Amino acid sequence: MDSLGRHEQLLRLCHLVEILAAARRPLAVGDLKDHLRDRGVIDELSDRTIRRDLGFLETFGYPLRCARAGQGEERQRSGWSLERTPGPSGLAAPPISLPELLALTVARDFLTPLAGTFYWRGIAQLLARAERLATPALIAYADNQREGLVVHPRPPEGRYRPRLLAAINRSIRNGLELEIRYRGQGDRRAVSRVIQPEALVLYDGVLYVAAHPGGAKPPPSPGLRFFKLDRLTAARVTTKRFAPRRTSVADALADSITIYRSAKSAPRAYRIVVAPERARWAGEKPFHPRQKATRRADGSVLLEIEKAWDDEMVPQLLALADCVEVLEPLDIRERIAATAERIVALYRSRPTAKSKRTPAR
Repeated sequence: MDSLGRHEQLLRLCHLVEILAAARRPLAVGDLKDHLRDRGVIDELSDRTIRRDLGFLETFGYPLRCARAGQGEERQRSGWSLERTPGPSGLAAPPISLPELLALTVARDFLTPLAGTFYWRGIAQLLARAERLATPALIAYADNQREGLVVHPRPPEGRYRPRLLAAINRSIRNGLELEIRYRGQGDRRAVSRVIQPEALVLYDGVLYVAAHPGGAKPPPSPGLRFFKLDRLTAARVTTKRFAPRRTSVADALADSITIYRSAKSAPRAYRIVVAPERARWAGEKPFHPRQKATRRADGSVLLEIEKAWDDEMVPQLLALADCVEVLEPLDIRERIAATAERIVALYRSRPTAKSKRTPAR
């Protein structure tokens, strides 16, 4: 099971615990699937996968009980329940206090990488609950106490310097431009830049600074950029103020798959047909967090995506080769066709001397 599949399964396991804990009678596998669909967790999943998830819960110490257990069809009709036992296995719903909700609210910008993922729905529900319980003034006061916060629970020693993090947080909190020295992947030495940081972003276990370009003459339409924190060699807070953008970092990434996308073009609508042999993949490993999938009579799946970025979508489309067809946008069809022609030309020719060269060690 790949990384994405494990995240999907973890989400299902958490929902299954809640469903079983709240049930007043044993639930068959079909009942569990219906509950998961009602919660928006799955569209279609095999009975075998659900039973495997139940087995994982038993592995994790949940006291599951299977009524009328047997083999084959009899076992499929069996009802599952959680035994009511005292102690930690009693599975009482965890209460969430106002201080805990405020802590989550203060950290919302740091949760940006999760926007659009399977976990964002639960985070958004908690944030909405905090806004119902806390006044705007209380939230604003808590938000002002973020200076010096470090998101990573235990940063590797020496990787992120405290002074660097403190300068970035002070810049974000007070809306002051930040002068940094940054060594990009292709740079031989660090280059001085002025940025307007919006948030610290944790992505794939690495911290980034989400920022717009600053300085005396920033671009007329500045795009959000992500600066890898361990490539910053210095950071100094300036006295020049900037106004935070109306669009938060979370909103900017809500229609994104990764943080590596160009800001040169706007997201746009996609319509894609996935071949029957890859239809299950399209449901379990979505192209996009907000895709709408419609199964067609021939077994293929039509994916409709309201807003997606070309430089995130095209690599995925090319990876599926002839198992996927782009209906819209038309220029992406032409772009993929041109790329396919170059690939054919490359592989129909004999390997060049350059391609035969043994890489240096």
